Amino acid sequence: MATNEYGSNAQLLALSGSDFEIADGQPNIKGWDVKDAQGKQIGDVDDLIFNPNNDKVVYLVVDQDDNELDLTEDKKVLIPIGLAELHEKDDDVILSSITAAQLNQLPAYEKGNITSETESTIRNVLGGGAVAAGAAALTGKEDFYQHEHFNDDKLYGRRQQKTADLTSADQTTTSIPVIEEKMEVGKREVETGGVRLKSRVVQEKVQENVNLRSEHVRVEETPINRPATAADLETFKEGTIEMKEYAEVPVVSKEAFVTGEVSLEKEVEERDETVQGTVRKTEVETENFTEDSTKLTNNPTKLSGEEGSGNTFNK
Repeated sequence: MATNEYGSNAQLLALSGSDFEIADGQPNIKGWDVKDAQGKQIGDVDDLIFNPNNDKVVYLVVDQDDNELDLTEDKKVLIPIGLAELHEKDDDVILSSITAAQLNQLPAYEKGNITSETESTIRNVLGGGAVAAGAAALTGKEDFYQHEHFNDDKLYGRRQQKTADLTSADQTTTSIPVIEEKMEVGKREVETGGVRLKSRVVQEKVQENVNLRSEHVRVEETPINRPATAADLETFKEGTIEMKEYAEVPVVSKEAFVTGEVSLEKEVEERDETVQGTVRKTEVETENFTEDSTKLTNNPTKLSGEEGSGNTFNK
């Protein structure tokens, strides 16, 4: 959106689809009927346009579909919030100062396309010549939305006045609500600690003694001088004899044994605990006026939330 020619730099947003919502205690008028001063249907409130710089609503988006004014075009238009009023009790928005001719002259609203030219046209159509001339004279130091068109106090004027009338006129009864707080004590589980078992594998060096046997073949020659016998002659030929050597070597094998166990077990204990707190309650004291004096009589009667307490007023 371009900067407003009257000095506003606000990027106006539609309430629908934004992260904003109507403040607590304020009526959400989206969907309310929009009527003129004679009660004829103009349309309904389709959306609200607000200024995120100060979180204030500046325009109502009025959908003129199904209007009773025979408007030339069923379109959505922007109405400055200061030109609308809430009905005293019905969910209606009243445009008492806007004519059908002005509604016909207003530009059609397109979501996300509110330019300074659009706002200037709305100001000129709804403000008239003198007001429009005054608006055009605004400098960059004065906010465009300080105009009476955006005075949201006017929107709630009827309802505020009606509320004041109801609380001040023609009342024959009044009351004070009697409220008493009650304390309820429950239980919930909280974690207070615990034990964690964690196992890991470690290595340590061990040693054992073992007796090992080994064999060695020794060649030994013995000189002999005697005539050869028949047995000697049997071996008097080529041949080979051999003798193998053997030795013992250590062989290591391992076997796992369970030598113990570590386990977790919970012990549950119960205890009684007294919980103290403070609760509030309403106490109403009544005192009668004497017939011949404006002073209060010293005859108080309490009205409280306790069972069995007095709850009548002396006359």
